[in-house]
Amino acid sequence: MLDKRTMRLLSAFAHICSDGSYKIIEKSELVKEVRGTKDFTALDQMVRYLSDNEMIDVKYSDDKVHCLTVLPKGRALVEGVRRKNRTATRIERKFMVILILGCFAASVIGAMIGSIIARMF
Repeated sequence: MLDKRTMRLLSAFAHICSDGSYKIIEKSELVKEVRGTKDFTALDQMVRYLSDNEMIDVKYSDDKVHCLTVLPKGRALVEGVRRKNRTATRIERKFMVILILGCFAASVIGAMIGSIIARMF
């Protein structure tokens, strides 16, 4: 499983290499994309990890740039996370609508019962 920073980096790669071709990406741009990473050594470690797990293919790398593309395994992981986030958001919205309607119905019924009890005394 990927940590949050590595997943952000893979998502950035998937966005940049959306057409499936190799792209040259400067390391300074990637440091801006991945919050919490201040140096290039951590960035290089994440790129190496993604490459070792066959999520990206690095064609060329030096101290300033990477030339890489995202492989199908990496694209599938990014798309799966996006789908999971969308589904979780929809479930929460449905739950909130049901909760609000339930609270409204309970308050109306409670007010009716309260007024009936008040008339009795």
